[in-house]
Amino acid sequence: MPRHTPMLAALLLVLGLSAVTATGTFEGPSDSAEPMPLTIGLMPAVDSIPLIVAEAEGYFLEEGIDVTLEVFRDQLLREASLQANTIDATVSDLVNAIRSWANGADYRVISSTQGVFSIVTSPNSEIGSLEEWPLAPETVTTGLLEDSIINYTAQRMLEAVALDPSRIEIIPTIQIPVRMEMLVAGELEAAVLPEPITRMATAAGATELLSTDVLDWTPGVLIATGRALREKPRELEALLRAYDRAVDAVNADPDAFRDVVVARAALPPPTAPTMRIPAYRPASVPTAGQVADVAQWMLGLGLIDRLPPHDAVVQSRPFDR
Repeated sequence: MPRHTPMLAALLLVLGLSAVTATGTFEGPSDSAEPMPLTIGLMPAVDSIPLIVAEAEGYFLEEGIDVTLEVFRDQLLREASLQANTIDATVSDLVNAIRSWANGADYRVISSTQGVFSIVTSPNSEIGSLEEWPLAPETVTTGLLEDSIINYTAQRMLEAVALDPSRIEIIPTIQIPVRMEMLVAGELEAAVLPEPITRMATAAGATELLSTDVLDWTPGVLIATGRALREKPRELEALLRAYDRAVDAVNADPDAFRDVVVARAALPPPTAPTMRIPAYRPASVPTAGQVADVAQWMLGLGLIDRLPPHDAVVQSRPFDR
């Protein structure tokens, strides 16, 4: 490898170049710049587990990045933080990503995530099995939000087992803990809940009818702001490398991380032994077909007025191209 005098090194720096690397290629000054910090938003659900484990196991530090995980209890507050650029990325879903595109927001999906959702019925409900779904009254009062990934997922789950999703009578409930409380109290006949909130509901007497196990994929994603993609592409690449390491660790021994996940996400301790932890996939973006399916569903509900190009919603790696 060529050697450089201090004077030559200084000249190269002035010209925007650095010393030759071991591979014989030049690196720009940005390659040696100090990594910028990242703040990532989470919700207390199992699709956040790889990020929590990456923090707990020190993978972020080993990848050379300073990551702060911020746990949100309110989806609207999480979205407001994304809009204000106080967080660089967040665990979210394709409905939010596509709606953001339609509203002109500068976000991109940088990876899929794997969550678990379930249709759960009240302890007082007459629907205690899938076979009883068609025998229920004309409609089933169900806690969810119409313009949400919960609604999309509920419809796709029911369709997957040849049941009629039009029997759902939507009772809008934004706060998921409130939705669970209304279900257990019998104020709702059914609700769609994320894991591990489903475990809390079934522990209180609710019945899990159906879960996203019947689907080939779930539309959870990791969204990054355009600002973060422009200013912190290397850091986001390192984030996903750490994510992949955590995926391998969790898939190898899911039970090893139950307590740390419950503590970090401030979940009730009794959920630790019962929480369903899915098999995670390495970071990869949703396919064009997956984005199109969610977009067509949204178009049918009038949530958007045109279909997005795949690359208007999804940013493939490398991020700094």
